[in-house]
Amino acid sequence: MAGAENKSGRKTSDRDADTTRQRLDALGDKLAGAQARHHKAPALARPSQGAALGQALRLGVELVAGVAVGGFIGWALDRFFGTAPFLMVVFLGLGAAAGILNVVRTAKRMQAAAPSGKNLPSVLDDDDD
Repeated sequence: MAGAENKSGRKTSDRDADTTRQRLDALGDKLAGAQARHHKAPALARPSQGAALGQALRLGVELVAGVAVGGFIGWALDRFFGTAPFLMVVFLGLGAAAGILNVVRTAKRMQAAAPSGKNLPSVLDDDDD
């Protein structure tokens, strides 16, 4: 339709334009408030990703070091006393137990130092699937 105008047939007045503008402004204010609440992140002192990787490596090294030191002590005592694999097996077990104990102790210490998370707001799942 080449000559048709895009008019609804309804006459517009200044009053309708003012009412529409007020409603749009109110809607804009509500939208800004909702976006501010949604994007507001809790302010926590969270360690960086590198610090978390460092803590994980520390736990792994403590476990391996306990086993290695126990195995070395057992090997050295076996060589000194000539008891072949007996003391090495015993000290490998003791080293593993000491390594596990160190890992548990360190993990408890890190857990006590971490923020509790009780005051965090609940996050709703926004996925549409």
